[in-house]
Amino acid sequence: MELATLARSYREFYAPAFALRIGRDDLMRDLVVAVSQVEVDLVLGATSRFSFTVVDCYSHKLRKFQTGRGGDLLEILKFGAEVEVCLGYGDAGSTPTAVRGVITEIATNFPEGGSPELAVAGFDHGFPLTMGKNTRTWSKSRDSAAAAKIASFHNLKSIIDLTPEERPQIEQKDVSDWEFLKKLADDNHYELYVDERKTLHFAKPNDKAGAVAQLRYGEGLLSFKPEANLAGQFSRVEVYAWDSKAKKPIVGVANAGEESGLNGASAGQRLKSFVLDSEKRPTLRLQQPVFTQAEANQRAKAALNENAKKFLTGEGETIGLPELRPDRRVELANLGKAFSKVYYIQQATHKIDAGGYRTKFKVKETGL
Repeated sequence: MELATLARSYREFYAPAFALRIGRDDLMRDLVVAVSQVEVDLVLGATSRFSFTVVDCYSHKLRKFQTGRGGDLLEILKFGAEVEVCLGYGDAGSTPTAVRGVITEIATNFPEGGSPELAVAGFDHGFPLTMGKNTRTWSKSRDSAAAAKIASFHNLKSIIDLTPEERPQIEQKDVSDWEFLKKLADDNHYELYVDERKTLHFAKPNDKAGAVAQLRYGEGLLSFKPEANLAGQFSRVEVYAWDSKAKKPIVGVANAGEESGLNGASAGQRLKSFVLDSEKRPTLRLQQPVFTQAEANQRAKAALNENAKKFLTGEGETIGLPELRPDRRVELANLGKAFSKVYYIQQATHKIDAGGYRTKFKVKETGL
């Protein structure tokens, strides 16, 4: 979507607005609590974080933090309280939800002069999956089935792509549920995150979708710093295992040019100009506990994809756009022929404060 179209939807970006809902109450409008800034950091493969600062909330007379209606503010902003953070423009009541989560951090400072403020932060509903360590075993199961059971255990809805192979045994040993799911996701080249609808995503990257926004340098795109780096890249991945039944080796292979969402030439393809002999091109060789040829090929392709997306990375900043979220794509223009293209979003940080609403983002791509 072009910036001009978004501008019409957001009243020319003139009136940034946000809302913080604690349960059924709007913190600012229902409880009359002043908030000076709010920030949301959305990222793939990790739990997303939110933070906000509450000001003018301390009563020196009563020696406590309170709402504008006299309620005990720390009883409302307590650990585990569910928060919905909405960011956008115009009417705060209709701004889109950026994240839903729970409060995990509360901090303050009692200065020599002035009034104490409250700094409140928390994580999305993936946070419980990061706590504790578990040991489980699934027999004759797919990775996707294990992911579905863990999502259900934590009362999360889920969007799960079926993984191709049924494995004789899947083991989770002394790691958190999040660490375990992240490993399964990496093995399949899937993305893992919990969205604003409390839905766990364990699925293929959305790296072939159309761009949610088109930003031009000097016209909405305030800055962009791309970097293409061949260091650490390779043209081929080989995964080795042993078939105990057939008494023979298993070798899975993935080659440059097979990368997911490839747009342009990948790092592995560009390495051909450095090493003309195909047998001498950089190769990653791994030993993996796989049981079938298909699973070995899948692991090889996952490793190729994971590393390939480190080839072209970038960081940018734009006017605040709620549409910019991880696992979406954004088109950047006016950057010259090489860097003007559609990018896959890895991370997006949205912030509204006295300076307005801005979005910083990180992207990763397999090709240039």
